[in-house]
Amino acid sequence: MDDLDNKLEFLELVESTRFTEQSGSHDTRKHLWMDFFTVPRARRSIIYAFIMIFLGQFTGVNAVMYYMSTLMASIGFNTKNSVFMSLVGGGSLLLGTIPAILWMDKCGRRFWCNFCLPGFFIGLIFLGVSYQVPITSPAAKGLYFTGVILYMGFFGSYSTATWVVPTEVFPNYLRSYGMTVSSGGLFLWSFVITYNFNDMFDKFTKTGLTLGFYGGIAVLGLIYQLMFVVETKGKTLEELDDVFSMPTKKLIALNLKSTKKDFNCIAHGQFKEVVQGTHIYY
Repeated sequence: MDDLDNKLEFLELVESTRFTEQSGSHDTRKHLWMDFFTVPRARRSIIYAFIMIFLGQFTGVNAVMYYMSTLMASIGFNTKNSVFMSLVGGGSLLLGTIPAILWMDKCGRRFWCNFCLPGFFIGLIFLGVSYQVPITSPAAKGLYFTGVILYMGFFGSYSTATWVVPTEVFPNYLRSYGMTVSSGGLFLWSFVITYNFNDMFDKFTKTGLTLGFYGGIAVLGLIYQLMFVVETKGKTLEELDDVFSMPTKKLIALNLKSTKKDFNCIAHGQFKEVVQGTHIYY
């Protein structure tokens, strides 16, 4: 969609809003938020947004980020150096957002989520394996830093989608309610996963927490994304209404069809078609 199309769509939205306000036809019900429970289109959008935010937090990024110096100490760094070395994780997270800024709009939300999540899962594998190597071995630090850089870098790109997607999926009249709930959910999940980090670290063991729990959530998240995540790039409000009004079984069937086509394109080296998502079936 070029710049002219964007401007035309924006002007149409402005004009539509003005007409609605002047005609007095906008919804004046007191409890609009109840539509999240009673209207299938609205209910699907809030579940969709909430699960995206859940995946963004329960794959462990904030817990790992906040306790990075503690984790660095666990692989043999002293107190001072562990604080300095924690900058590796923060820097990777920051740099990871740059590709998303440059290319997520070109690639689309569905491709971006399905591309980035396996990337930081591979990082979690390196982290889990590093804890099985004696900390006196240079390989332990090499594996650990490789894991941290991959995990934080790919998550930096993935996390942008967990902010962008909720802003696009709600119907206009429920957007403020939806974003309020989504933002509250983000801070709630962040609190839960961070507050319980030390206890989980002790109970699950290092490898069990990073690879077993966070990695397990990532694997389940990828399965969910392949089946349920829709492409919202370049779609009008009416088109999004149509997508989220589909029966769930039909949406899963279309997503699986698109996924099958993706793998077929990859097998034949047609990567451009996969990235652009030209074969999405809705």
